[in-house]
Amino acid sequence: MYEPRIRPVTMTDLQRRQFVQKAKADTLAYESAQFLSKGETSQAATLAGQCITLAGSEQFNLWLRHYATTRFKMPTPTVEAFLSSMPPAEVAL
Repeated sequence: MYEPRIRPVTMTDLQRRQFVQKAKADTLAYESAQFLSKGETSQAATLAGQCITLAGSEQFNLWLRHYATTRFKMPTPTVEAFLSSMPPAEVAL
C-alpha cells in the first residue's frame, strides 16, 4: 500500500506560538471536563479560568460541552449548570 510522504507544515514563530497556545487551552478544557465528571468542581473551575484566559469563553464552552458529554458521558443539564456558574471572562478568578 502506498503512503504519501508527510511534509512538515511551515509556520512562522507567531503561528507556532498560537498553535501551541490553542493546544494547551484544549488540554485544559479536557482536564476541566474530567474533573467535572469526577465532581471536583473547584478544580474544574480553576482549569476553566486558565483555559478561558488562553482561548476565550466561547471556545472553552464549546470544548467543555463536547468533552463532558461525549468523552465523559455527562448529562447536558449538569454541564450547562457548571458553565452558568462560571464568572464572566472579564472577572479575575
